Amino acid sequence: MDVADVTTKHRQALERYRLILKDAKKRQGERPRDRRPRDQAYEKFMMHFLMNKAQALTVGHILIHSSFVPPAYPPCTTSVEQLSRVFIADLQLETHHRGMYLLLRSITPTHRMSGVLALMEDENEDVMLLQLYQQEDEDTRKANDIVDVGTVLLVKEPFFRVTGDGEYGLRVDHLSDVICIEDSNARIPDKWQPRLVEIVDETSHSLRLKGNKAITSAKYREAITLYSNALLQPATEDEYDVIKRNRSLAFLKTKRFDAALADTGYPSFKPNPPEKALFRAAEALYNLERFVECQQVAQVLQTNFADNEQALVVLNRARSRVHEQQTGQYDFKQLQATAKHLKAPDLDHATYEGPIEVRQTNSKGRGVFVTQRVKAGELLLCEKAFSAAYPSQQADSSSKMKLLLNAETNKGFQGGQVDLIRMIVQKLYRNPSLAPAFKALYHGNYDAVTIPTVDGQPIVDTFLVERIMTLNVFGCPISSLASHRKLTAMDSKKEMAHESCGVWTMASYINHSCLSNARRSFIGDLMIVRACRDLEPGTEVLFWYQSPFISDAKDMEKKLENWGFICDCAICSDFKATKRSVIEGRVRLSKQIEESFKNTHNVQLNKVERLLEALTKTYRRPAAEIPRLLLWDSQLALTHIYYVKKNMSKTLESARKVLESLGFILTGADSSSTRFSVIKWGLMLDPLVETFLYARNAFAAMGLDEDAAKAEKYARTVYLIVVGEEETFDKSYP
Repeated sequence: MDVADVTTKHRQALERYRLILKDAKKRQGERPRDRRPRDQAYEKFMMHFLMNKAQALTVGHILIHSSFVPPAYPPCTTSVEQLSRVFIADLQLETHHRGMYLLLRSITPTHRMSGVLALMEDENEDVMLLQLYQQEDEDTRKANDIVDVGTVLLVKEPFFRVTGDGEYGLRVDHLSDVICIEDSNARIPDKWQPRLVEIVDETSHSLRLKGNKAITSAKYREAITLYSNALLQPATEDEYDVIKRNRSLAFLKTKRFDAALADTGYPSFKPNPPEKALFRAAEALYNLERFVECQQVAQVLQTNFADNEQALVVLNRARSRVHEQQTGQYDFKQLQATAKHLKAPDLDHATYEGPIEVRQTNSKGRGVFVTQRVKAGELLLCEKAFSAAYPSQQADSSSKMKLLLNAETNKGFQGGQVDLIRMIVQKLYRNPSLAPAFKALYHGNYDAVTIPTVDGQPIVDTFLVERIMTLNVFGCPISSLASHRKLTAMDSKKEMAHESCGVWTMASYINHSCLSNARRSFIGDLMIVRACRDLEPGTEVLFWYQSPFISDAKDMEKKLENWGFICDCAICSDFKATKRSVIEGRVRLSKQIEESFKNTHNVQLNKVERLLEALTKTYRRPAAEIPRLLLWDSQLALTHIYYVKKNMSKTLESARKVLESLGFILTGADSSSTRFSVIKWGLMLDPLVETFLYARNAFAAMGLDEDAAKAEKYARTVYLIVVGEEETFDKSYP
């Protein structure tokens, strides 16, 4: 929804990839005899490695990292102990070697393209390129920290394939399909073991001290390994508790909040729990957005350690989130200021679910319904993103453009959506407790694995994540306020598409309609959903996935193909029932009106009015039933001209026509004695703030102060709906 779709732009690349897949399929099961010799493979890899480094340092050079999603395949659900070993020479092309594993050692440094790449050898000294996808990004973990020269990996059920350049390689898409083998592991062949090995009998105490040293050096993953090994050694119960508390800190630093929480002893704390255990439990709960539980732990922390000033800070922070969660009260002005100064605005706030609930619809699967009467502008949902990605907009020396092409779904994406898949996979892998809410989202007919773990590791199906992301992703600006200001200063018909994007789980249940009764807006990674009109209890909440103002019904059908349904709203149904000649006549008249506005210094108002009247007559049904999508923007342009000419009666009449063309029902939008009022709200667009302000100023000029105040109130309501908050209204419209 509102995401930048680059499918058409890269159609040729998709077609080339389909041909590659088709040719590769013909070779399925083949054991290739033309693999590069070790020395040649090493030379080629290092050449690409050095070129990649050089390009990254070139000022003004934009790296394009493209990747093709392979045909979906499930992750391995079999434990290592039940797999049999295979070697590179035995691998068959385009085959997932089920029931087998490869033991590989890296012979090169690693470099990062769309995935993490290294040249690996097996025990027989055969070599093969390995591509690891969905790994942590470079800012979080350097590529050489994932795989370095000498790193030994166990690849479960290896996928041997023809790569895009006609070479051969191993591709790993699921995180749990690869295991890093420690030096002491018995699986490592003798020839890969160091010749001189100093045998040291490590104790629980000595390993704990090493773990503490690793923590001090910010080597958190190393610390986790050391603490985990320490827990395998004999020690007292109290010593085990200390090791776990220390390990919980390392887990927190690596964003493994589930594991950190478990190590604190929560929820079954022993009597008089230590200060560190309470602190770390509170932090883990906070990051898992379990704010009520966090507040409870923080209260115990503050009560038991009253002299600790930080304990009160932790408690107050938790209380703020609980207050937001329960009341929907936010400091929106502060939110806007914070989001404005962040490139990736991951805001520290809670989700509020208002008077809404998810339940089955008659024909659209699950949907969101209001549970009580709500007024236009009322907050229905303020949801923090499950995950959101904001690609850098700066073309500096380190700029990278990421491109993702999927031949199965025939979709091409760039920017945030490529990062978003990786971010979600990593989040689910680190914190399996978060998986049920995400995996419950619509994913079409994709058949996902149901086994949650293997070999003690969570199973995260990358292709399920990709499918859910594709069907539930929202494009988003960093701030709808900035978009509103830009939109009202430009062409109001321009479609807004974004490379920044995210997944909001609750909002994903809201179904589409061109006749939307709700509107989404964004401040950072918070999505704000407000009612666009008065809603009765039991009304389904609907907003458009694609704006009905940028296409006709056929275009809309094509855009909605991604979600597998055809819109049957009144607008689309009326369009289909309207003769093609009438539609072509509307488009022709609309273009004539646009031409009439081009000479801004000499607009023939009578001609424009006649054309607008002719366009109006092409619609048979009342605008209150079927909004007239080709009328409103030209009518608004005419309103502006009347206002500049200080013709207030014409300004008011034209503003009324703008609103009525979008389905509003009004009273008193003229010079009569009837008071101005919105009886029924219509389609909600950003420029309607301006429309109501024209009406306000016209009323004021006529001495109708009560109506002017009412018009301003409506302008503020529209602003509240399209921007998400009202606090910045006076700055936007001084």
